[in-house]
Amino acid sequence: MTNNQYWERLEQVIRWANMTANSFGRHIGLARSESLYQIKAGRFGISHNLARRITEKFPEISSGWLLSGEGTMLNDSNPVQTIPYYDLDISACRSLGSELLRPSSMLHLPVVEQCDCAFRSFDVAINAEIMAGSIVFLQKIDAKAIIPGRYYVIVAPNYVLLRKVRFASESHTELLLEATENDPNAISIAEKKIESVYRVVANLKIY
Repeated sequence: MTNNQYWERLEQVIRWANMTANSFGRHIGLARSESLYQIKAGRFGISHNLARRITEKFPEISSGWLLSGEGTMLNDSNPVQTIPYYDLDISACRSLGSELLRPSSMLHLPVVEQCDCAFRSFDVAINAEIMAGSIVFLQKIDAKAIIPGRYYVIVAPNYVLLRKVRFASESHTELLLEATENDPNAISIAEKKIESVYRVVANLKIY
């Protein structure tokens, strides 16, 4: 087996997770993504430690397949994920973890991507992409795993917003929250002021 086969499998997981190599590395807890590029260069294979990090964040990925290539990428059990659904606006994300916030129901769906919860979005400013009243499925991530140009729920001290996120500078320490492409009224926020971030995994229109 060549080391490139390790990278092919790793790249397949990164594409499936809808991330870049850098954001994937940060998401699974690597201080630097250099070890991923070492695998790409053919210097190393996938270690048991790396496979453990990946499957802890993405339990639907087969550890055996990562290490040996045998079997399929996704576990054969086709797991069904139980997702807490809150029939509330996404602004209630701020109260997640509080005993006062209880799910309206539990959604049982086949695993497509890791998802932590689901809320309603009533924000008309982003109707072009996510219609008001839609259910949005969210995954909590670290702010450093943000990929510019995608939709996230940003929990800040004074607001909770579902917006397209871009970097305001090359330093990636300042973010722009846009309602539309190149929004002239985009909100700027320093990464250090963000309380929590939720990636929009999917959305479901309610007619």
